[in-house]
Amino acid sequence: MAKSLETWSKLDNSAKIYPMLVSKKSQNIFRLTVNLKEDVDPEVLQNALSLTIGRFPGYQVRLMKGVFWYYFDHNYSKLSVYPLDCTSIKKITDKNCNGYCFRVNYFRNMIACDFFHAICDATGAAEFVKSLVYTYLNLLGNEVFSDQKILTVGSPVTAEELEDSFLKNYKRVPLSKLKVKDLQGKKAYHIDGILFDNPGNGIIHMYCEVDQLLKLCRSKGCTMTEYLGALFISSIYESQIKDKVQNANDIQLFVPINLRKIFPSKTLRNFSLFSRVGANPYEDTTMEKLIEIMHENLKRDMNKDNLKDKISTTVWAEKFFLVRFIPLFLKRIFFNFSNTFFGKTKKTATLSNFGVLDIPDSMKNYVESASFAISSNATTPLSLSVISCSGKVCITFTRRITDTEIEKTFARKLADEGIDIQVTSNFWEVDNAL
Repeated sequence: MAKSLETWSKLDNSAKIYPMLVSKKSQNIFRLTVNLKEDVDPEVLQNALSLTIGRFPGYQVRLMKGVFWYYFDHNYSKLSVYPLDCTSIKKITDKNCNGYCFRVNYFRNMIACDFFHAICDATGAAEFVKSLVYTYLNLLGNEVFSDQKILTVGSPVTAEELEDSFLKNYKRVPLSKLKVKDLQGKKAYHIDGILFDNPGNGIIHMYCEVDQLLKLCRSKGCTMTEYLGALFISSIYESQIKDKVQNANDIQLFVPINLRKIFPSKTLRNFSLFSRVGANPYEDTTMEKLIEIMHENLKRDMNKDNLKDKISTTVWAEKFFLVRFIPLFLKRIFFNFSNTFFGKTKKTATLSNFGVLDIPDSMKNYVESASFAISSNATTPLSLSVISCSGKVCITFTRRITDTEIEKTFARKLADEGIDIQVTSNFWEVDNAL
């Protein structure tokens, strides 16, 4: 049984950087949405949230600023559900979320949960969202069963759920073995476009059948992530670079890796690293070549020994005694400087495939689909995220620019391969034009 978190607690190793990178217009947020077959009852959802949060003490916190690091303190404020502002993924602040680092929204048949990356990654967040929806359906009187796939209200909280799995898997290594260069990457092509005047993200969802897309991927001899990543790179090339730009840098995708699939962990906090997949826009232009590049890069970066070294590299900076005692305000200056001049120049876009949102069969009677969205920013104005649930795949583009040519090219290429897609949009570009 885990101890109570009604005291302060440290951020996990990965989370420490996220509060330092928050700006007036940017925050690392992602959204997990479950689309039900009937409209949401806000009052029942509020009751479900009040019950569910007690099962997740690691999320019942507020972010505090210390002398040397940020930390979490128990949050006793009321946690409320909010009508969804469907035109954007708004920043999460003390004022608009009562100090919590996540927000639960509703709109028609949607339960949409926004999370600040400081408290968790998408895998951890999904356990909370599944529990919330399960509790909501139960309160409505629906016959649903957990089938050991849901962390139900009243079930024991384990120490493993609250652990920092980076520290658990950290091994001291010589400085010569630190994978600093591997984490740095090199200059990347930046997607061009006119930024929205108002803060917010344009969101386009493309829904299709899981079996249909998997059949296509198998015919290409690749995984879904490899195929969609290759298609994303190809769409960026055709829409932005081909016959338009000379001497462009490589298109580099940032692909998160869920470390729980490689190292045993049940943490509900952050436990992911990333792969950088680079393609030369003038040489690597065929889908066959791009699929090969995706495969080779992901295979290399998911090697367990390489990941152990990368974990040691990320944790080393936290443990280095000089870093530990640098005041927080100086750390913020350093991280913002390094991100501006080094980090932001090394990425074209993010591609994150969550995989399957695994819910009990009984819940599928009430769940239509799910979606997963990652906030974008001015420097990296386009992100692609993927999730599967109830037999449907949802491919989501979030963007900070008005142009939708990359998304149109991507959709056309999928349709040309015989994939039947249904496209929805929040039409943020229309609202900004008014």
